[in-house]
Amino acid sequence: MSTETDNTFSIENYSIQNDKCLLVISYTEGRTLRNYLDERFSLMGWEIKCRFGCEISNAIRYMHINGVVHEDLNSNNILVHQNSIRISDFGLSRRIKNKSKISYDALPYDAPEVFNIKVEKWYLPEQIEKLKKCNVYSVRVLLWELYSGKIPFSDREYNANLAKEIV
Repeated sequence: MSTETDNTFSIENYSIQNDKCLLVISYTEGRTLRNYLDERFSLMGWEIKCRFGCEISNAIRYMHINGVVHEDLNSNNILVHQNSIRISDFGLSRRIKNKSKISYDALPYDAPEVFNIKVEKWYLPEQIEKLKKCNVYSVRVLLWELYSGKIPFSDREYNANLAKEIV
């Protein structure tokens, strides 16, 4: 992926061994968007909130144009670096989605459709299109969080009951 946008990381090198890919990405110092909102929300004007929202949207659009979907988009996977947004993680560290152990850590950011997509090593084109739409849903939740300063459903426990209510 070329780096036409400043809101994603540069891939410096990569290696593929035993059907696994290792990426070496540029180091970016910064805090997560969630931490930034916790520390600075009351000082943020609408201009910076709108700019961050545009940067998040543009980064995801750029990723989609280049055939990349993010499977774990939430405010803990977005860094604020020099007053600018950087998307991180790229879904490479997946949450476990099997019958024995399910993680609800990022539940509010997951589109309801994501629960109907089986986690695979490789996705069919129609699944990629669904995942792109799920990314758009996650961006909308991030925009709400960015403008409100609140974590979605922060007054609730993230569990199967909340997942059922959202769906």
